[in-house]
Amino acid sequence: MAISLDWFQCLVIAFLLLLPIIYELSTTFKYYAKFTFYYTVVMLLGVVVMIYGLWRPKDVNNYKFVAFFVKQIRKLFGITVELRGSENLKSDDPYILVCNHQSSLDFFGMMEVWPERCTSLAKKELLYAGPFGPAAWLCGTIFIDRLNKDSAITTISRTVEIIKSKNVKVFVFPEGTRNHGGSMLPFKKGAFYLAVEAQVPIVPVVFSSLSDFYSKREKKFTTGKFIATCLPKISTEGLGKDDVENLTDRVRNSMLDMFNQTSLEATQGKMSNGSK
Repeated sequence: MAISLDWFQCLVIAFLLLLPIIYELSTTFKYYAKFTFYYTVVMLLGVVVMIYGLWRPKDVNNYKFVAFFVKQIRKLFGITVELRGSENLKSDDPYILVCNHQSSLDFFGMMEVWPERCTSLAKKELLYAGPFGPAAWLCGTIFIDRLNKDSAITTISRTVEIIKSKNVKVFVFPEGTRNHGGSMLPFKKGAFYLAVEAQVPIVPVVFSSLSDFYSKREKKFTTGKFIATCLPKISTEGLGKDDVENLTDRVRNSMLDMFNQTSLEATQGKMSNGSK
């Protein structure tokens, strides 16, 4: 029995000694190891936010606590965010932020641009994502059932009331899901109906490609940088439901142009730095 135990201990020690070597030699192992660590830390943060948020449930100011810690977590992963156009976020009045969505790592960018008195519109499924869901609920996140049209319409109407009564901004990913294809998916119109119904402006936010450090297809997750650009407000004053489709296309086109521009800039910057 003692011999078996000694062998087991030796195997465990050998495995632990080999881990750093495997981590450095295998990009796939590093990819999964870092994402495991990332989700573990986010869930632990969710537990802390749940405890913190119990004192003032559904208060959007709880997001200040989240933003502070997410910025510290980002530094652990060696990811830098260059923020541009932050002056477009400054306003005491409500507006809708619409942003492209590439990965769960967009959480770093979200918390970098997060303005005062802001909440988010999120898919209902996230409410059941471990401690993250209840923590988001305690921060005032509004959950929408995308598969139920009547429920979604009701949520949009309720969100309009929240915007007006509580004077809050709302962050939305209009693509509706993560896009790993290096461009932008077609935008769903919910965020734009919301802006028109509430008669509040839209602030487009564009995250450049994360390909400098992240690729799901290549199983790459290293250190790196991306650019977050906040574009000028787009007014919805006087617009109605018939204008939503044109508004959606106009916003998406401006965001896609900026995405292509900043992604190319980030890639060229990396190449220039690498050639020095």
